[in-house]
Amino acid sequence: MKKHIILLIFLTLFIISVNVLAQGSTTNPGQGAPTVISQQGSQSQKCTDVTQRVGLITDRYNQNKEKYMNAFQYIYQEVNTLALQFKANGYDTDNIEADLMQFNNMIQNTTRYYNEFMNGLENSRSGVCGNSTNDPVQQFTRAREQLMLCKNEMLQLRTFAQETLRQDLLDLKDQITQ
Repeated sequence: MKKHIILLIFLTLFIISVNVLAQGSTTNPGQGAPTVISQQGSQSQKCTDVTQRVGLITDRYNQNKEKYMNAFQYIYQEVNTLALQFKANGYDTDNIEADLMQFNNMIQNTTRYYNEFMNGLENSRSGVCGNSTNDPVQQFTRAREQLMLCKNEMLQLRTFAQETLRQDLLDLKDQITQ
């Protein structure tokens, strides 16, 4: 919930800053140069603010990504180790091997979505700072879409581990008792 509120605040501030920038780009004929100078100062301040916000968001998301992805990698490694041990002892591990391949593909998809989210944030920041021709609002919207895909994939990873991989291990346990 806290993440959603912070993201909503960031989006609101970002959209407001883009709207102010768009409104400020029209110059009044009587004012000319002072408007350009104030716009440059305003643009510089916006760039600094957005860069700072993107940095904070990036740091927070990187920490969370490391925590969750390390957990998923650990699950993959442990279940894979068990599957290899069972296979060496002559048990049927075809189901768990297939599910582990699917689990690993899901981990890779999550990483890809996350990297696209980070690229979208960086492109959005570059657009606000004037270092890119990309539309910052469009880039930010794209980044948010990638973040939602990443979150959904992480949820599916957790569910897959809890339901499918766990059931595969229970099935192997049943083979041992027979």
